[in-house]
Amino acid sequence: MAFSVRIFILLIGISLFILIFELVRRKKFREELSLIWLIIGLGLILSSFADLIIDPLAIRLGVHYPPVLVFLVIFFILVFATLYFSLILSDLKSKTKELGQKMALIEYELDKIIKDKGER
Repeated sequence: MAFSVRIFILLIGISLFILIFELVRRKKFREELSLIWLIIGLGLILSSFADLIIDPLAIRLGVHYPPVLVFLVIFFILVFATLYFSLILSDLKSKTKELGQKMALIEYELDKIIKDKGER
């Protein structure tokens, strides 16, 4: 990999990492969601040295074309990220449903109180 490409990827990874860290510090981004993005930023930083790591690893694992190993790793990272965000979405959906039910009960009780006061 050319040195300029390696530096460019490294700078993008560092920039993403710092951006996410700053958003969390300013409380504009939740910590549990930022974890995946921080890992992606770290992955970008490490990917600037990927050919130095992946080529020997691919040879050890018997992979004849090392970029396939990179795509496999990226695929699994995306699958785990999708699973993680699906879990968060599912939890938020449950909480929204529960909040709607509580709100409906509160409105029912309020209407009942208003009717009782109106009858007196």
